Amino acid sequence: MSDDVPCHPNGVHITFGDKVSDVIVMWSTAGNCSTSVEYGLGPWDLSLRAAGETKEFTESNPNGQRYLHRVVLKDLENARTYFYRPVSNQISRGPLFFKTPPAGYEWIPEFLVYGDMGVESDVVPALEKEALSGKYTAIFHVGDMAYNMEDDGGKRGDLFLQIIEDFSARVQYLTSPGNHEIDTGSFAHYRHRFSTPGTPWPIPLNKMWYSIDIGLVHFVSYSTEVFFTSDGQYVTEQNNWLKADLKQANDNRARRPWVIALGHRPLYCSNSDGDDCTKADSKVRAGQVHIYSPFLEICSISPICCGCFCMLEDIFYNYGVDIVLQAHEHSYERLWPQYKGVVLSKNYTNPQAPVQLISGAAGSRHRDDPEKTQREEWSAFANANESLNSVGKLKVLNSTHLYWEQYNLLTKRVIDSVMVIQDNHGPFKQQTLSNEINEKIVKVKEKEKQIINNNNNQGKPSTTEHDEKSDNTGSTREPTGTGQKIKEMLKHVDKRIAIGVGSGVGALVLLIIIIVVVKKKRASKTKKYRRWDDKVDYGRKFYSSYNHVDTGDKEADDFEVDVSDGHSAASKLLTDDRK
Repeated sequence: MSDDVPCHPNGVHITFGDKVSDVIVMWSTAGNCSTSVEYGLGPWDLSLRAAGETKEFTESNPNGQRYLHRVVLKDLENARTYFYRPVSNQISRGPLFFKTPPAGYEWIPEFLVYGDMGVESDVVPALEKEALSGKYTAIFHVGDMAYNMEDDGGKRGDLFLQIIEDFSARVQYLTSPGNHEIDTGSFAHYRHRFSTPGTPWPIPLNKMWYSIDIGLVHFVSYSTEVFFTSDGQYVTEQNNWLKADLKQANDNRARRPWVIALGHRPLYCSNSDGDDCTKADSKVRAGQVHIYSPFLEICSISPICCGCFCMLEDIFYNYGVDIVLQAHEHSYERLWPQYKGVVLSKNYTNPQAPVQLISGAAGSRHRDDPEKTQREEWSAFANANESLNSVGKLKVLNSTHLYWEQYNLLTKRVIDSVMVIQDNHGPFKQQTLSNEINEKIVKVKEKEKQIINNNNNQGKPSTTEHDEKSDNTGSTREPTGTGQKIKEMLKHVDKRIAIGVGSGVGALVLLIIIIVVVKKKRASKTKKYRRWDDKVDYGRKFYSSYNHVDTGDKEADDFEVDVSDGHSAASKLLTDDRK
């Protein structure tokens, strides 16, 4: 719908609120219009009404729909089909519809899981048909939406939400942030266009993580993007939140045994693209940001976590996360149960470590990522070419059995499947492992510490993904302005002079003052001038805005679908009963 009708609701999508009996409805309009939803248990009985809030959204959105609307429908009845109509200034859409999950735990939820889907994806019609089959409780989009929502002045974000509207307005659509949501460093489009359980709206930068209970599962969504900024505060906040949330989940495991984590960038992967998950010093796996000071030859981790190792992999292991669902790699991969790269078993019966799965091939303009010729021992199955245009299907059968399959939506072929059986949910413990395996794990942990110390002592922070790769324009990104001056200054500092100052108290004070001044300058520079994507060169995976690419490709990249209601998939969602 064009801007000629400024109050026409566009890009309607729904998600869960703080609990599954609450549903959040969101949409956008071109004009500043009212916000409400009319709803009820029949298409002709929309007798209930809920008011909401409107936000004017201008940041990196000069050409997009300017006004965003959000309404929370609270305390809905379980296992019912609701019909609803978003209304702005008496102009409405619908009626649309959705189902609420059953009460309790004795039912079988199913989920669609995928990441990395742009407006150019070929799978949208098939994904729509699958999503509206009536089987799915929710859809998890684990990062990288649209490629990128801020492009074309925000119009690409509008287009993406219009493309997925036919299923995201009818099946609860939950998200996690990816690198293509970084925007200008503010995640502006992600934080405004989406809402997540248990968080204010717009989503705060220091709360881009959440958890929600669905049936027998406690889902935990975390942000891998906090590890690619020098602001260690968000890393520490997320780590602390994760540990507190997972502790509470373990206390409730008798009723809700499965714990499943979702995050965009993988902990491990066996592709040959040089991404963070391929590196020995992976930032995501370590779960921390290393801050290097050329004046002190010490390992300096983010200030609040100084001297400790807040390993994300350790958090998942120590708190007994059963499954870790990831994306980012444009391929599919399933790992054996492993810890620190050490395989603990080559089956999925009572695994002694989290089972890691990567499903990032729902369709981006970058197509698939290249596989390694020789994969690591921990890689049980990997597929790049065949996995393009595929999604994951997750089915929680009961408290001990969980079924996963990777399904190609275009060829209608199951690429891979696995049944995970876990009779002993809870924290994993090294003392239950054999001496041989424990010795291997101890050696890996020592290497991890050495890598961090060596990188910092050599004046080289842990390498970040695509640091040395070129972006889509063929140019290598380098710091500019104040950032370049500081870089040049630090490059020519003779560390021997700093060390030779002496070990006295006066010299120590002087060094501390220098460090504080440099950090303040760098922090100021980052806030005023530097984008996260300038600091981290995302190479071919970073989709530049249209003014950086050949505008002749613009029309070819846009992909539209008919979002009318006259299809069998919609009627199947209405008639199919969940078990």
